[in-house]
Amino acid sequence: MPGWARRWTAALLCAALAACQAPVRPPALADALSPGSATAAWQQASIALPSGESLRAHWWPAQGEQAEPRPAVIALHGCGGLYAQGERLSQRYRETAARLHAAGYSVLLPDSFGSRGLRSICSTRYGSRDVTVAVRAQDARAAIAWLAAQPGVDAKRVGVLGWSNGATTALNLLEQRRAHPQPADLPLAGVALFYPGCGPLLRRQAVLEPAPLLMQLGALDDWTPAQPCADLAALLRQRPGGDVTLKVYADSYHGFDGTDPVRLRADVPNGTSAQGVHQGGNPAARVESLAALDAFWARTLGARTQP
Repeated sequence: MPGWARRWTAALLCAALAACQAPVRPPALADALSPGSATAAWQQASIALPSGESLRAHWWPAQGEQAEPRPAVIALHGCGGLYAQGERLSQRYRETAARLHAAGYSVLLPDSFGSRGLRSICSTRYGSRDVTVAVRAQDARAAIAWLAAQPGVDAKRVGVLGWSNGATTALNLLEQRRAHPQPADLPLAGVALFYPGCGPLLRRQAVLEPAPLLMQLGALDDWTPAQPCADLAALLRQRPGGDVTLKVYADSYHGFDGTDPVRLRADVPNGTSAQGVHQGGNPAARVESLAALDAFWARTLGARTQP
């Protein structure tokens, strides 16, 4: 091989080796970080599932010197998936990850849809979905096991956060873990939910693994109505160890914790009306619900600390 070819080949090998050693950043994860933050803190994880599939996840470990392991939160996306247009993480997940990370927590964002070639399932009727909440609960279970094994993570202080379909997934996760416990399961420190769908769980009088639970609901929600979740919360409170905080926000629809204006989504067939569902933020409910979420994590995971 000529000398120039050897040098070119060596350069390519060095570049490839450097790329393999550097943390892989998912699309546009830099957008999730506040100005001046180190974008290299984001990493892309691959989590093995019992089905043989691999679950892609975005991983942001807590920064700074760690005298002792830090708490961590797994955040489960809604039916719209993790991404906005252009493969950019949606504002809700960028904002949430930055908020949790600033509090000193590691953050894991599993991608149940993108890992299977999907973007959104909001317009698919519940009975026609291939990626069900039961499937996603298995994703979450595998992600928790992966997270608990990471250096610097306190496996006794792992929380789960979910919105809508992700919140329903979290409830099904607690049901699965109670019905089919595994030796590797560790108790969850807390589970925080925004507007889950509780109807099926209520109808079967679901028995859940005990964990401190925060449910935040919109009083006007016509996609996942508040009343079944309020009734489920009352049922859970009657059982031993029931630690359930319920907050229902007046004048609030699905997505009240966001910043988008309320709109009618005629493309969603799973609400209480054939005309569609309403989705959008309520500024007052947003402020109150995020404060309640911060307080819940402080109680269940530990006081906010600066990395």
